[in-house]
Amino acid sequence: MKRFFKILSIIILSLLIILFLIFYTPDLKTEDLEDMYFTDHSSYLEVSILSLEEEPLSITVHFQDLGHPEDPVIVLIHGAFSSSHTFLPWAETLVNEGYRVIMPDLPYFGLSGGFEDKITSFRRSGEVVMAILEELDIESFHIAGNSLGGAVAWYITSEYPAHVLSLTLIDALPAFLGEEEQERVPAFLTTDFFAGLVSQMTPKFLVRSVLKTAYGNPELLSEIIFERYLDLLRKEGTRKNIMQVKQEVEPDWGYQDRLASITSPTFVLWGEKDSWIPVDVIDIFKEALSLSNDHIIIYPDLGHVPMEEDPSTVYDYLAFIDSLN
Repeated sequence: MKRFFKILSIIILSLLIILFLIFYTPDLKTEDLEDMYFTDHSSYLEVSILSLEEEPLSITVHFQDLGHPEDPVIVLIHGAFSSSHTFLPWAETLVNEGYRVIMPDLPYFGLSGGFEDKITSFRRSGEVVMAILEELDIESFHIAGNSLGGAVAWYITSEYPAHVLSLTLIDALPAFLGEEEQERVPAFLTTDFFAGLVSQMTPKFLVRSVLKTAYGNPELLSEIIFERYLDLLRKEGTRKNIMQVKQEVEPDWGYQDRLASITSPTFVLWGEKDSWIPVDVIDIFKEALSLSNDHIIIYPDLGHVPMEEDPSTVYDYLAFIDSLN
């Protein structure tokens, strides 16, 4: 029997080694990624925010700043596993229309770093964005966010209503997904050993198949966009951080209460073919924010990232913010 288990152990170990060798996709150095994705509008900023225990937390964030410094400001926030680059087509149009556009990479994504304690939340991400805006001496702004970025956008709007001129939600995460700690992966995989090992296996075919589900028409996922997602996902430490990160739960004021407190003009854009956050979620925002159908647009052929799948959606956004002037 001992011989059997010894042989079985050797077989399992051999299979794991083979799988690792087949699917091994090592981290990419940050400086190499900067050569590809640090744009003419890019900057790094070291910011400090507070934990719930009021301890200082430092993080290095990447952001893009386009347009004239004196123009009205729009803040665009990407979703999970994405980066500020997803909004570049929108940003270029908005700049041409007379707006200044600020696009941060959220903690743990894009070219930004993460927090040393590997904790995340809508609150922490929102405070990072506000720290960038404070550094840039920006007092008022329109804000729009996709998916996770949408949740960060409505958090900021609830916490800093005097600064927000308008809020736009693009296939945004609803409040209840931030209320409780989410177990992202089995606990044993979050250990340094397993997280370090498993995070180095990200086969291209798997990433491609997952990204295609974010599109209403998978054929519109270009090779350039796919490579950008894959490259930035492989930034040194990113995948391991994603596996180990834990959710911070704000104790004093629930996220649903925050959402219901918002009075800023609000606009909703959604892809009807979104398989990640179903279009029915609009009803949650519609009820909490008392939205009329006039402030909601549903695109029948688009998916979870309508601004990336069809950049012409920016003109619907422009019509909304221009109507506020």
